[in-house]
Amino acid sequence: MSPIALTSSTTSPPGVPAKKSQIAAANLDNSLVLDGTQTPYSTTSTAVSEYDGKGSGAASPILSSPRAKAVVDAALPPIEPVQGDYFGTLLASSAPVPSTKPGATVYGSAIDVLEAFAVKHSKSTFVYDDAVELGFGRRLASWDGSSVFPVQAREGAGLELAGYAAKASGKVSVFATTSTRLDLASIRGDVVVHLATTAASESLEMVDSLFAPGVIKSLTSLPDDWEVVFSSADEIVSNAAKLYAGKGKVVHVVESTFAGREVAKYTFPAVEAGDIGFTLSSDDEDVSVVPSGHARVSGAVLRLNTLTPSPEALAAALAGKTVSVIGGTKTDADALKAVILSTIYSAPTSSHAVLPTVKSVLLNAAQATDSGKTVSFYTAQSPLPELLAHIFLSSPSINTRLAQFGSVSTRGVKSVLALAQGDAAPLTPNHRSDVAWVSDANLLKSTDVLGSLVDGGILVLNLPWTEEELPVKLTRSEIASIKSRNIRVFLLDLGASPLNPIRETVAFMLLYTGTAKLGAGVRRVLDAFYSNNLGRDEIEDAQAGLIEADPSTWTVPELEEGKVEKLKSAWEWDAIPGVALHLDEDTQPQLGASDLAARHLLFREAYSADADADADVSALRPSTADETFLVTVTENRRLTPATYDRNVFHLELDTAGTGLKYEIGEAIGIHGWNDADEVYEFCSWYGVEPDALVSFSNPLKAGTMETRTVFQLLQQNIDLFGRPGKAFYAALAKLAKSKSDAMTLKFISAPEGAELFKRLAELETVTFADVLRRFKTARPSLEELVGLVPEIKPRHYSIASSQKAVGDKVELLIVTVDWINSKGSPRFGQCTRYLAALAPGAKVTVSIKPSVMKLPPDNRQPIIMAGLGTGAAPFRAFMQHRAWQRSQGIEVGPLVYYFGSRYRSQEYLYGEDIEAYVASGIISHAGLAFSRDGKDKVYIQHKMKQDKKMLADMLRGHGKDAAYFYLCGPTWPVPDVYEALVGSLVEEAGFERKRAEEYIEELKEEERYVLEVY
Repeated sequence: MSPIALTSSTTSPPGVPAKKSQIAAANLDNSLVLDGTQTPYSTTSTAVSEYDGKGSGAASPILSSPRAKAVVDAALPPIEPVQGDYFGTLLASSAPVPSTKPGATVYGSAIDVLEAFAVKHSKSTFVYDDAVELGFGRRLASWDGSSVFPVQAREGAGLELAGYAAKASGKVSVFATTSTRLDLASIRGDVVVHLATTAASESLEMVDSLFAPGVIKSLTSLPDDWEVVFSSADEIVSNAAKLYAGKGKVVHVVESTFAGREVAKYTFPAVEAGDIGFTLSSDDEDVSVVPSGHARVSGAVLRLNTLTPSPEALAAALAGKTVSVIGGTKTDADALKAVILSTIYSAPTSSHAVLPTVKSVLLNAAQATDSGKTVSFYTAQSPLPELLAHIFLSSPSINTRLAQFGSVSTRGVKSVLALAQGDAAPLTPNHRSDVAWVSDANLLKSTDVLGSLVDGGILVLNLPWTEEELPVKLTRSEIASIKSRNIRVFLLDLGASPLNPIRETVAFMLLYTGTAKLGAGVRRVLDAFYSNNLGRDEIEDAQAGLIEADPSTWTVPELEEGKVEKLKSAWEWDAIPGVALHLDEDTQPQLGASDLAARHLLFREAYSADADADADVSALRPSTADETFLVTVTENRRLTPATYDRNVFHLELDTAGTGLKYEIGEAIGIHGWNDADEVYEFCSWYGVEPDALVSFSNPLKAGTMETRTVFQLLQQNIDLFGRPGKAFYAALAKLAKSKSDAMTLKFISAPEGAELFKRLAELETVTFADVLRRFKTARPSLEELVGLVPEIKPRHYSIASSQKAVGDKVELLIVTVDWINSKGSPRFGQCTRYLAALAPGAKVTVSIKPSVMKLPPDNRQPIIMAGLGTGAAPFRAFMQHRAWQRSQGIEVGPLVYYFGSRYRSQEYLYGEDIEAYVASGIISHAGLAFSRDGKDKVYIQHKMKQDKKMLADMLRGHGKDAAYFYLCGPTWPVPDVYEALVGSLVEEAGFERKRAEEYIEELKEEERYVLEVY
């Protein structure tokens, strides 16, 4: 019953993590073996460590010198592992973050380094939600919420990105995927778009997408002002350092599926200028050309890191050779071949050089090379694989890498730890392993763990089983496989303890070294790594809990006649570890008894209740850090006729005594509630009592609890009737009891289910509640539902008043949003429905949001306003403010107002006010366009074209005559309005069109051309 030795030396353990201690393993043995030659381990041994000096029974051994101990103590202040997320904190201390200094050693994936580096060197970063679902850019928002902006992966959602990039003063980074709908032609400025090459296959498993049909062709067809760079593994880091040194527009294609996702050791880069070209593996006559990525190709390979390499260098590298340009399809290969040929022929030496013979071929992946010794961990949630990776990463003689693959069907994670000498192939989900370590019995029930284990390998069952139970717990096929393939089986039973990851580390090192005792050097390393928390008990528990079973005594049971043994499946990688939504048991909401709220308020010390809790239901605030105000409705007046199909209404809110202040052009956030009748109906269908109490941790005040009724929670907090994203479908798939429901939900959440997801979201416009009703077997508890459905977000509306003019009041212009979906069911906008139903006296929770709609710095400067429908709201505030200024004797400049709607008689919003402002001279010129009133449809751009001379003069003004142009409303008229302004400069100011367009861009830079569209 001896453990196998993963190394042939017991005196050269892996070192402590780099940058955590100056004690390192300088002499780590390079001969990793699994031959069983060193197996002195005895299950009866009571020895703990080879260290035998005084104090050997102490919790921490004496280090090699006082200086060494001081170094460790200074670098690793002790942390009690039973308090807080000790292991998470330990791992995070070596992870790359934006504040990491160049030259520092970090442990993480190349993608982790890229994310930190991009945020560090970007003015702003935009992250598409489909990239986050693939684990690409998911950490960014937690680092810098003020400069990281989420973007939905739907058509038109990137308009904000295009507008921001055009006027940004620094580098803009974007995280997206090869499947993201990106309108690169509309993006201007200094931009790096990082594209993840990960997608879901037809079987919903994660695959590399660079060679998916059409991807390479699309990249070769980008506009000429975009550079395309390909990076894999270490290149992701080194190329990023070069990309952020220059300026321009770059698409950075990142291998994000395999090597790019592996945890390894990196030096955090500094921005460094340099060329990006290609690498050639050897100087053979036959060469394959392939973009740098996951594809493994045999023979001599030229890996392209850019589609624009040096023509001279490429022509010299391929001169006289037979070149096979590789693509996923013939079309892709031909597109890449055209790039290669055009580059070669553009070289100055091409006229007299020996040109290569170039052909296009389809990808035929080569067999992966050996990855050294590998250990596969099958766990639910365990930090052990990452802890071991960090320990071994400090070794200069071992190439340590860790890849993690999640699975929806098994609800677990498979982690593959590779310990190799030199370079090795990227790790894959079903990589051949020398050791299989199982920490979750449920994973063993459904997964063919032995299928990827080498003959003569080791199976470690870190489970609360006895040796006698093993033949019963394992299947007939597994027993037969273990016996026939000489697989060694170890049991590790440690019981339940928050210190188990430390004990498991010790057990692994006993197997790794193949010794009866934990060597003094290994012990010192582990104790330093765990901040002096490695005690005698942990070592003794690990040693006592690790035993080797004897399969030679097992009998393969007979298969009963007529029965067929169920086959287990290979690991299915269809989830990204760390992305799936879950609730911590400690913070999970809990349904409570009716007296729970009273106990929270009466016994604050025992329940850590918020001392400032307000019992007034109307004062319940959303769980947001934004400053909120409780205001009162004083007027709710419909502006359009009752017979008209659009309900546009004027809402007034009294802010007296609240301290609410706002500036011209700012927006107000309305924290709306769900419809009460719909909430009661849902409670009845879902089987929950509306008056039951739910208690949960206060997100705004650590250590306190909040208690609300189920009705209050579903009406005021949970966006039950909002539109679900893919993450909700993925989370429900794990809870579905019906296989059909689980597979359908899983398909919708995967990239392959994009069309079905789009139909549900855009045509049927399903809500969270609709999805729960449709997939009845996927029924989370109320406690789980709180974690799966997001909170109701505030909806923002432009303020239609000037506080200087109206005092303690906010005036709003709102149109009710309602529609009929593709199934014929009525749908309503959650917030406008809530607002339309408010009566005078009702209380509303609001917050203020800054806006780009700001007045010119000089009151004398002209203002040109163009509003469509309720887009007139901020301009009403402009008018009120200019009228107030004039009443105060302040000199003001002219106001030009363009307004558009369908019918003058129905939608001339605030028409009486407008006419009064025109009559008084506040509005110097009005261009009113009512598209349905006449024979020909007239829009605001037509009115602007009629005023082209006036507009050209105003836009070209200087000083106090320099006009500001504002447009507010839907996006569709933006191109026509832009053309009207450009045309006015061309026709009336004598500009060439290019110069006119450049002039509008200059106005944007000066914030004199401002759009607020939706």
